[in-house]
Amino acid sequence: MGKKVLGKGLEALIPKKKVLGNGENFIHLSVDKVQPNQFQPRKQFNQKDLSELTQSIKEQGFIQPILARCVGDDVYEVVAGGRRLEAAKLLGRKEIPAIIKDLDNKDSFIAAIVENLQRTNLSPIEEAEALERLREEFNFSLDEIAKLLGKDKTTVLNTIRLLKLPAKIKKALEEKLINRSQARTILSFKSQAQQEKIFYKILQKGLTVRDVEKKAAKTAKNTKTDFFVLEAEEKLQKLLGTKVNIVYTKKKKGKIVIQYYSLGDFERIMRKIGEAR
Repeated sequence: MGKKVLGKGLEALIPKKKVLGNGENFIHLSVDKVQPNQFQPRKQFNQKDLSELTQSIKEQGFIQPILARCVGDDVYEVVAGGRRLEAAKLLGRKEIPAIIKDLDNKDSFIAAIVENLQRTNLSPIEEAEALERLREEFNFSLDEIAKLLGKDKTTVLNTIRLLKLPAKIKKALEEKLINRSQARTILSFKSQAQQEKIFYKILQKGLTVRDVEKKAAKTAKNTKTDFFVLEAEEKLQKLLGTKVNIVYTKKKKGKIVIQYYSLGDFERIMRKIGEAR
């Protein structure tokens, strides 16, 4: 996929599997039978946007059906269109138009991420958590995520790195007290104490990104090294099929921690290491 993937819509990302509903393009589902998406990356709906959507549906009806999948006996889950479902509930609607597709968890999560990124509804932290879930739960590589979203690998990595921020700084980013660029420069500082110190200076003195970069010049960790370490972690995780952490220091020393979860898993990993020799 090229860099215009997001512009192609969800159909460019979801396999064209069987569409259900008596041969029709869409059917009407009982709102009571539709559950929220368990893989929804957005934690909260913007109330202003939801209010505007509710008013639009009230005046014009549903312009676009939701995308859903069957997850049980006459039970469905939203894949894309969670805000439309919430608006329908607020309006007291009994039914909602829907397209039903046979999608697995992976396809459902991808669709939810892409829909939100297309509408710029995700906060930086929600986006970072979503991309990290693609890595952890669905074994996507950085390259695969970058191709999926039409972004370069460095941008994807920088987004995921936001999860390393202290909780109070992540909250400030969510609340738009600082922006994404300022948050990235805060990560240039090695310790949490240093990060929190520069964070408070940003709030109190209105430091620009350039100001922070200058202050970080003497104490910043080597982000290039950090990038290659994360790439090495990713390659080892794909090779061994388990969680791998690389801990390094400026003295070019460190350790590689390989996780195993049972004796059988340990033996499998040892065979993998033997095969790679």
